[in-house]
Amino acid sequence: MELIKVDNLSPYLDDLVVLLIDGVDSSSSIGFLSPLSEDEAKTYWLFVNDELQQNACQIALARLNDRVIGAVLLNFSPKANSIHRADIEKLMVHSEYRGQGIGTKLMMAVEKVAASYQKQLLVLDTRSDEPASNLYKKLGWLEVGQIPNYTRNASGSLQDSSIFYKEIETTNDLLV
Repeated sequence: MELIKVDNLSPYLDDLVVLLIDGVDSSSSIGFLSPLSEDEAKTYWLFVNDELQQNACQIALARLNDRVIGAVLLNFSPKANSIHRADIEKLMVHSEYRGQGIGTKLMMAVEKVAASYQKQLLVLDTRSDEPASNLYKKLGWLEVGQIPNYTRNASGSLQDSSIFYKEIETTNDLLV
């Protein structure tokens, strides 16, 4: 498996569509509800690619045998008073490859990307019942609380979300 930071999602678009749909279908807390169509998934990734071209975000991908099997997105704040921070979004590992440490490697990689962009504070949220919560805690993220009824699942039930942060050291080294 290799981790890469890319500047253009076009060559990976088909794999990313499959990855996003797989994540949604397996109930991952990534902001979409099942069923997610290929068109909706493609539209999302094209939007992310536009943001990537404008340097509003960065992305790290995990690839195995020329196939994207994981991704994590780093969104930069455009506000002058918050250029020191970034949001982690859409940590995804294809359901066939979960439990192999790929999520850990992606999170470590995206932290290096953030540090290289002089980001000192990272924040994220996830459903409180998600296995990802344990991953974040193991990686040194601090849970600051929960917001009740923050997200809706595919059946329409409201679920709590946990808010995490991590302070990191900046670097001039580029990643992955």
